[in-house]
Amino acid sequence: MSEVRAVQKTEMPEINAQAAIVVTQHEGRILLEKNARMKLSPAFLIKIMASIIALEKCNPNDTVTVSDSVIKQISNWKGSASINLEAGEKISVLDLIYSMMLVSANDSLFALAEFICGSLDKFAAMMQEKAKSIGAADTTVTTADGRFTAEQYSNAYDLAIICRYCMTNRMFRTIAATDKYTIPATNKNGSRDLQNTNLLINSGNRRYRYETAIGIKSGYTARSKSCLACSALPPANKFGEEVLAIILGAENTKQMKYVFYDAITLLDFTFNNYEALSGKKPEQQNSETEKSITTVGKLCEILNAELRNAADVPITSFAFGKQKIKPGCAYFAADKETAVTAFEKGAAVVITTQPIEKIPNIVVANLDTALSRTAVFIKSALGMWTVAVMDSPEKINPLSMIEQMLSSKMETVHSISVTNNYNSMLHAMFASTPKTEAAVINVSCVNGGNVERVSQTANFDVAILTSTVVSKNPRELTKPELIEEKLKVCGGMNESGAVIINIDDKNLAGIFTIPQDIITIGVDNRMADYFADNIELSHNKISFDIIHGADNYHIELYSDDKHSVYQALATFALGEIMGIPPKQIIPAIEKYRPSTGLTTVRNERGIYVISDFENEAVESVGAALKELCTMQLPPDSRRIAVLSEVGDGDEHELEIYRKVGNIVNKASVDITVCYGETAAELMKTADLKSKFVIKLNTRQAITEFLKLNLRDNDAVLFKGSTVTELDEIMTDVT
Repeated sequence: MSEVRAVQKTEMPEINAQAAIVVTQHEGRILLEKNARMKLSPAFLIKIMASIIALEKCNPNDTVTVSDSVIKQISNWKGSASINLEAGEKISVLDLIYSMMLVSANDSLFALAEFICGSLDKFAAMMQEKAKSIGAADTTVTTADGRFTAEQYSNAYDLAIICRYCMTNRMFRTIAATDKYTIPATNKNGSRDLQNTNLLINSGNRRYRYETAIGIKSGYTARSKSCLACSALPPANKFGEEVLAIILGAENTKQMKYVFYDAITLLDFTFNNYEALSGKKPEQQNSETEKSITTVGKLCEILNAELRNAADVPITSFAFGKQKIKPGCAYFAADKETAVTAFEKGAAVVITTQPIEKIPNIVVANLDTALSRTAVFIKSALGMWTVAVMDSPEKINPLSMIEQMLSSKMETVHSISVTNNYNSMLHAMFASTPKTEAAVINVSCVNGGNVERVSQTANFDVAILTSTVVSKNPRELTKPELIEEKLKVCGGMNESGAVIINIDDKNLAGIFTIPQDIITIGVDNRMADYFADNIELSHNKISFDIIHGADNYHIELYSDDKHSVYQALATFALGEIMGIPPKQIIPAIEKYRPSTGLTTVRNERGIYVISDFENEAVESVGAALKELCTMQLPPDSRRIAVLSEVGDGDEHELEIYRKVGNIVNKASVDITVCYGETAAELMKTADLKSKFVIKLNTRQAITEFLKLNLRDNDAVLFKGSTVTELDEIMTDVT
């Protein structure tokens, strides 16, 4: 829970209770507090802890048979709240939880404790462990029957942590907000009607009822006095969000139940002064809601997982592996160390296969399955288009043209790497924001490709096949095998989707057995749905007409290669499938220029700064070095290359960097800086005796090195990904 206090323009209102705290449910931001760390005996703690443990450990429909020992224990506690259970009575776990939460039934507590772990002592130990695991460090549970002991205590701050955690459980929220509940007849008793003793939500009490209260529990003992945990939403026409209040040690008189009066005082004060207390403005809250993709609670439901230490806060993005961790994201962590690091960098929740104490945590059985389910959800939640561009030789591959055309019309994410289809697809999907409308995925047959798995996860709406041939064929597949591999993309596609096929490729022309609609393209081929006609080539320019039915569209491309016509045909057909008007598609195609991703500027010191953080193809490292080495520079200038990983650091990327070492040997690079282990692979092949090559592992080290060594008129290349923060290092030093 955040220790950060909002700047308050008003003082804490006067209340009767010994201690109190008000926090936001989502962020845990403290809005108001009085003696929040004072050790007190909370009357309701045991029932709340018992309820959440029962909900997490049991099936609510499980049947509990009440034992003789339960009846004996409750009979020894005169005046104890109960629902008069009988030995041998069969009752559901859910009914016992309702009776604990609504009327503090101790016989229900004893029956549940025995059912879950066999004894009250073991149940007390379980509650103690649970309290510590969710961050309630100053809470001690020594007895499970709720009676006062000097050794059993908590404080308002810890109880807010516990209640925030409990309120992320959907069933707990439902129970906590219930006014009336009827326990059905059992084998020993007729039906029992319960009315919540929390008067904030008790419909039979007008004096203390709070219209927007949604829980949680009241409690009383002679020693602890009246206590209350309550949660409420903003009243109509009031600015705010869900807040949680803990009130401890309030007096009770015949004239006034101060614990409820204090609660109303604190809630009214909070919502009347929410902007001052929270530091937020109404438009900011609306903006934050609009920027979220989902919430922690919803993600937990999607993953069918266990939620620990987490409030149901908005999730603004997703990340895994080496993707950049943004504040508010959900991060999928392979181990405890990366999970803790992600949380420290601002992740709203981390997803792991093992529970991690004291950080917001969703625990899943299998991380890979969780990643796949999340990608499926992202597409569904955003309603985005997913487009598969099957790998083809570069000269007819429409990937870049499609990306540029779609990006000019809508927010688009894309993948480039063809070494690991599945990871590349996940990276693209996880890069989505609430405004993303399309994802363009490059799908390859390299190394087995996982084509069908990628398609099933991305559920492609459109697939594009422009050639039987591929850019790489390490498995030496025959053409029939390549076609079979490429058509696996249809296996996971939306059956109402479309497949764009180049029928000038004779091996593709005979494909008519797939369930999706087939849209054909061709050059001078009137059998195609979209064909190019009247092609004219001139210096660095090609013009042609795209014919589609009775429509004729004239296109002029900056290209001297006839094969680029196929790129334009595929891009045009895709645009029409996606409902983009031709008058918008054509200018985007005509503006297309092949991009290396490189940007060059010269700063005030005369330093030439070359950067590329967009091109994720690992082969682009060599092209970037070539750009550095061929620049025209003053005689006293030096060439410096700062290189980091651009992909996932897989074996293919490591192999590329070993080849880069050979390039460095032949190139006129004066200083090569390797940022991280992946880039340092080049040191295995670089001539370290004649070349200045250095490996640095931290942002601080590399920043200090460059500040000391960069001189006026030098040329420096920064090549890597934004995940490594190389772009921020570049800003720092140039």
